[in-house]
Amino acid sequence: MRTALELLLWWGVLLLLNIVLISSVPPLEVAVGGGVALLGAMGAVAVRRASGATVGGAARLARALWAFPWTLLADTGRLALAVLSPGRRHGGFRTVRLAPGTGAAWGAALLSATPGAFAVESRDGELTVHTLGDELSALERALTGAGE
Repeated sequence: MRTALELLLWWGVLLLLNIVLISSVPPLEVAVGGGVALLGAMGAVAVRRASGATVGGAARLARALWAFPWTLLADTGRLALAVLSPGRRHGGFRTVRLAPGTGAAWGAALLSATPGAFAVESRDGELTVHTLGDELSALERALTGAGE
């Protein structure tokens, strides 16, 4: 049942994306798009099952979603400063230990959606992250529980 629901969800998202991206919506286009979306959904489910990826717990999701826009703005400023000072070394790799119950998949996705960090590996509740700066962002503090 869970696999069927996941397949249906992927199919719906991919079909909706197809409909948004085509200029007109004749029935034949929707039928072909539905078939291709089904193939894409089957591939997405197969890849997720093969990787063993799970969304994980939602323990710190509300805090992370609250910190995300502020981190996005701050990291955009840091990126602008880094571009304006090309001779300086900025950031590097570090390990981010997630708070218990925090989903590594959505945590890595949120971090990677900001200009200041990119998750390159997830293992046992830890993310290896390449960051733009040395200080923890508001999003990293929300994910790790640092400073509480």
